[in-house]
Amino acid sequence: MKENPNGKVNRLVLSGYYGYRNSGDEAVLLSILTALEQASKTKGVAIEPIVLSGDPAWTEKQYGVRAMPRMGVGNIRAALRGSDGLISGGGSLLQDATGLGSIPYYLGVMEIARWCGKPAFVYAQGIGPVNRALFRPWIARAMRKAAYASVRDAESAELLARFGVPHDRIDVVPDPVMGLPLPPAADDADPRSASSAPAGASGDAFGGAGAAA
Repeated sequence: MKENPNGKVNRLVLSGYYGYRNSGDEAVLLSILTALEQASKTKGVAIEPIVLSGDPAWTEKQYGVRAMPRMGVGNIRAALRGSDGLISGGGSLLQDATGLGSIPYYLGVMEIARWCGKPAFVYAQGIGPVNRALFRPWIARAMRKAAYASVRDAESAELLARFGVPHDRIDVVPDPVMGLPLPPAADDADPRSASSAPAGASGDAFGGAGAAA
């Protein structure tokens, strides 16, 4: 946590597929934490990330930040109530190729943020595939209600447009991992030495972790 002279701390909850030692998702998390650290120094504001994690103790040890359990409405609500907003992403979170749980989970976290009166920022997400038509209006509604929404490629932006999201509501930004500095050789504890599945490519549900049925 970075302190500043006026004592104000901006707490941001980070939602993604974090804490499962998946190299792609952990690289996304590291890139977001790095960007927040740089923004804190550049703008002279205090930023405290709070990571929703499948293994909070591991995440706290790995990155030196606060982490809370990502499963359970009560846990998520507790994290968000004490925060100033939610960052959802990056990674391929809003897709149903790996199971039915991922889209409801991540949209659910955004909805809980709204219940708590906190802004939700969708950051550099890769959208799709979304094979089930039921999910498409849910995604469009979440994007329209987000305080800010960006995707990592033009294909994702076009898919959202087909779902009914106005083009001017979505920014296309680089994949956050592309901005990471090259790290030194990693040991077994480094997140980049973990499972190499694509970022976000696992199903989720509020009741449990891992691939959805």
